[in-house]
Amino acid sequence: MSISTDDYVAISDHLARYCWAVDEGDEEGWIRLWTEDGVFTGVTPEPVVGREALRQIVRMSQASGPGKTRHMVASLACDYQDGNDVVLARYYNFVTNWAQGGRLQVMALCTVLLERAGSGWLIRRNDSTMMLA
Repeated sequence: MSISTDDYVAISDHLARYCWAVDEGDEEGWIRLWTEDGVFTGVTPEPVVGREALRQIVRMSQASGPGKTRHMVASLACDYQDGNDVVLARYYNFVTNWAQGGRLQVMALCTVLLERAGSGWLIRRNDSTMMLA
């Protein structure tokens, strides 16, 4: 079921902040976008579980140099799951690396489960499938 315009805008903003925080190396800002027990799969051999463990994703993103990696969400589609407090979001995540002049690093297909938290959203789970690496 399609979501409300307000929820779509809020989730789109949330995912933009997700990209900006990881790209700028803002570990605190990035992990605050997740539930305490958030799960990220597809980037490391094993799932990354919990806010403290999720810090390693930001560090990995910064490995080629601060601010050199950039993420971009495209073709965002969102649907409510079992009411209006959980949303399944699907999008393409284009990741570029500008350490040596710029190149497409990866395109990922992302399936993200978000849950309402007060007036905003938190990521419960992000399952990413790498299409180009």
